[in-house]
Amino acid sequence: MKKSFSTGLILLLPFALTFWVVRYLFDLFTNPLFNLIETVLLWVEKTQGLTLLHHTGFVNFASRFLALVLTFVFIITLGFLGRRFFFHAMLKTANNLIFRTPIIGTIYRLTKDITKSLFSSEKKTFQETVIIPFPSPETYSVGFVTGKVPPDIKKVIPETDMIVFVPTAPHPISGYILFSPKKSVHSVDVSVEDTFKFLLSCGVIRP
Repeated sequence: MKKSFSTGLILLLPFALTFWVVRYLFDLFTNPLFNLIETVLLWVEKTQGLTLLHHTGFVNFASRFLALVLTFVFIITLGFLGRRFFFHAMLKTANNLIFRTPIIGTIYRLTKDITKSLFSSEKKTFQETVIIPFPSPETYSVGFVTGKVPPDIKKVIPETDMIVFVPTAPHPISGYILFSPKKSVHSVDVSVEDTFKFLLSCGVIRP
């Protein structure tokens, strides 16, 4: 009984977690337009005398689907316009206005910089997997090289060469940022994806 339950849980859990993540992202992108589209559909039903839209489940699904399609089209359109000079100038002006707004400007600047770093196609956020002595010289932790040490910090600590992010397990979205000399960092031939699997499983799934 115990072995059967464990096997069933192992088979079911990946599907459940995947469904939860997809559902969360789906709701996140469709919620802004969902209520508006649902109101329009109910108005069409009332004015046109349609009975198909009277079903609550269908109205909900149709509203979510249309909201997702419109959000996708909006993102593509925004990206297309973002490559045009006139729109880029307008966006720059809007950014400057938001940056000058207290509190909101700080939050916007932070999210903008993080999003640009994570989704930029020019460089990888996590460049390579490394092993680094942490939290003591006798023990080692898995980390990711994220870049070079900023000049201002380099002046204070000249021996540092690179920034290493050491994530925690099993939730690698949190961790520690270390400024380390290159000689203390040991490169390993393991992909970033396999390293995340290793961390999420607390070392059970080995790369």
